[in-house]
Amino acid sequence: MRELFELCGADRELVFSPYCWRVRLALAHKGLDYQSRPTRFTDKALIAFSGQKLVPVLTDDGETLHDSMAIFAYLDRRYPQHPLLGDALAAERARLVERLSFHMVRMPLLKILIPRVWQVIDPADREYFRSSREKALGMSLEDFADPQGGERQFRDGVAPLEMWLREQPFFEGPAPGGCDYLLAGLLLWAWCLGAQPWADDSALGAWFARILQTYETTHGPVKRASIQAEMSK
Repeated sequence: MRELFELCGADRELVFSPYCWRVRLALAHKGLDYQSRPTRFTDKALIAFSGQKLVPVLTDDGETLHDSMAIFAYLDRRYPQHPLLGDALAAERARLVERLSFHMVRMPLLKILIPRVWQVIDPADREYFRSSREKALGMSLEDFADPQGGERQFRDGVAPLEMWLREQPFFEGPAPGGCDYLLAGLLLWAWCLGAQPWADDSALGAWFARILQTYETTHGPVKRASIQAEMSK
């Protein structure tokens, strides 16, 4: 039985990591069942067998994999039906999308979502979350958080994607593929944490709705957080 170790909040039904969502969407694309293993930030012992400390971790028939891009490549090798990355050129395109989306989409969203992650995680995880993120960011969570600025940067970053999606339903063409899931994981990160810095009636909003509806049709409703207040400086 496949197992997917994925990040959860204090509520174990709330899974919100963009990288874990990429793998969820990839498994759904392949039509593969799995057992979810919700894992909190400080549940490092649960994934120690993987030889590292980050989720997602996928186990499959004796194989242990981590990193969403590596899992995509494995799924294509092991289950070639319904390719995610396709041939070598498509795989290179996906790596380009991954690099660009980090700066154009992930970093703006992080400014929006840092306060929301703080609210939904287990209180026992907060010291780890603060120390690890502040070390990476070089500043306090409160100083980094900027929901309004993040929304402006997000809109600027996705403007080229919006134009692309006005011409076709998915980034990969008439049907979704690996590049769609790389980006959809990031938007599901925001959506699961109760944020939506894109308009429903935009091309990006219609694309996201198609991705979400397809997933929920086969896997049921996606849990979404109810956020009460933002982190104050």
